[in-house]
Amino acid sequence: MRSVRTVAVDAGLGLVLGVAAVVAAHGRSVWRDGASSGWDGSGPPWAGGSPPDWGQVSLGWGVWVGVALLVLAVAVRRVRPPVALVAAGAGAGVFLVGAGAVGPVVVVMGALVVFSAAIRMEAGRFLAWALPLVVGAGVLSRAGRPWWGLVDGSLWAAVAVAVGVMAPWAGAGVFVRARRQGRAREREAEVARHRYEERLRIAREVHDLVGHSLSVISMQAGVALHVVDRRPEQAAVALAAIRDSSRSALEELRRTLAVFRGEEGAVLEPVAGLDRLEGVVEEMGRAGLAVEVGRVGEAVPLPGAVDHALLRIAQEGLTNVLRHAGAGATARVEVVFEAGRVCLSVVDTGPGPGVGWREGAGIAGMRERARGVGGELEAGPGERGGFVVRVWVPVEGDG
Repeated sequence: MRSVRTVAVDAGLGLVLGVAAVVAAHGRSVWRDGASSGWDGSGPPWAGGSPPDWGQVSLGWGVWVGVALLVLAVAVRRVRPPVALVAAGAGAGVFLVGAGAVGPVVVVMGALVVFSAAIRMEAGRFLAWALPLVVGAGVLSRAGRPWWGLVDGSLWAAVAVAVGVMAPWAGAGVFVRARRQGRAREREAEVARHRYEERLRIAREVHDLVGHSLSVISMQAGVALHVVDRRPEQAAVALAAIRDSSRSALEELRRTLAVFRGEEGAVLEPVAGLDRLEGVVEEMGRAGLAVEVGRVGEAVPLPGAVDHALLRIAQEGLTNVLRHAGAGATARVEVVFEAGRVCLSVVDTGPGPGVGWREGAGIAGMRERARGVGGELEAGPGERGGFVVRVWVPVEGDG
């Protein structure tokens, strides 16, 4: 349907230009006929007498056929560029044979076709189609001359003029095509970048959710195995906690993936933020890690992305304490609201990493989350042992 509308619009433009070309050719014939009847150059060919009757001056078949082909070329120039080039070349050649000269309107029609074709065809393919047709039109302009202008060199001049007239339009079309292709590549690169960032976001979300849940479940399973023979009632409590943790993790993972996939009926719940920090701490307590929470300063409303990133960083930091700090270690999570920023830290009382420690995927993910909301993250051994994770994020408010 779009192609039909395009052809209809271009056909209207072609008809307007075709009528103008016929009128110009008719006027040129009238002028030429008047000049051949003794015009002295001091005025119009009919000076001193009555103007000729335009109806008595007829146009040759070549003019009508040439204009018809040019109108067709303009009409299909955007949907069938090769066909348009052939029609324009043939039309200009036939018009030349019938009228003896092309005139500015015919040049404009040919240039319009060349420009459109250069935009829509590869450069090599465009030249393979357009160059022979333009050269052919130049050659036909010498029809009727002795030896087609080979002897006096006018043939080469005509070809050079034809190529020279069309070259700027071809160059403009190639330039427009290159600009469009450049913008298309930029859009594709932007889409690819967004897809990559979305994959990273999903990977971080799943890593934090699954890693945290599996660490809690692993610790609770260890407790159950340790007391199953001596204190079966505690083993039952640990197994119940494993059941609850796994059920909660599966449900959250299912909701998260449903939203990412865009499944119909997926519920867009509020993004988890620091208001759920106590729930994370409670779950860590059931896994055997004692966590203290501190809040300093006057709290300000946080953007959803910042609130969610801080919760996930705190969750991942506590998960790392549970994995690496060892038995008997405790942790403290502190949220400090300062002027223009919020600071979150996770500090544990474990022995800390040994010499030559390296960051793992967990810390890298936390750092990416912090950067994603304009913040900075530091992680490393504490001055008095243990491990410290600290992140600063700029926020609006006086703190």
